[in-house]
Amino acid sequence: MVLKLVLISVFTLFSQPLSANPINNYSLQSQDGKSFQLHDIKGNYVVASFIYTRCPMPKMCPLTMSLNKRVFELWKKDNSQIPLKFLIVTLDPEHDTPQRLKDYSKSHGVDNSAFILATGTEKVIDDLSSEFNAIGFPSGGLISHNSKTVLIGPDMTALKDYKDNEWKPQDVWSDIQRLYNNRDKKSPSSRG
Repeated sequence: MVLKLVLISVFTLFSQPLSANPINNYSLQSQDGKSFQLHDIKGNYVVASFIYTRCPMPKMCPLTMSLNKRVFELWKKDNSQIPLKFLIVTLDPEHDTPQRLKDYSKSHGVDNSAFILATGTEKVIDDLSSEFNAIGFPSGGLISHNSKTVLIGPDMTALKDYKDNEWKPQDVWSDIQRLYNNRDKKSPSSRG
């Protein structure tokens, strides 16, 4: 019970608003073992989520993968021309090698032309996850973490975050469509 209260306090402490600045250009490695820069996916709307492959909690990382896959399926069903990518970043870079991420993507049946499962050095992953207020730390051989998914715009700014896997794929897809259709209009920020 005490650990749970500590975790809630830590997660609340780090719950900060999203920055209006573009995300830093981190060096990462994909599930195919290829190095890339985060800004290589600039020009796309990006649904970014944080997971780790050993996560045993059905309502955490496995659900995150399922929710992302459903957003992808809505995009495909609409035969949309909206440029869209899915960035799934591990919170466990020591364990989640590119091969483990590749196996994980296969086990979840994701389309690797749209999904990038990424790892990097511990410092890079810590810095990247902190930009989105995604927190993970070792606890009894596992990683205690919050569930975090963020919608990133084509200019690499975080537009909206979705917490705790309580979001609906249709809502994320609707947000993407609305933002894309209003991209040339000067309107207030859609952060939420």
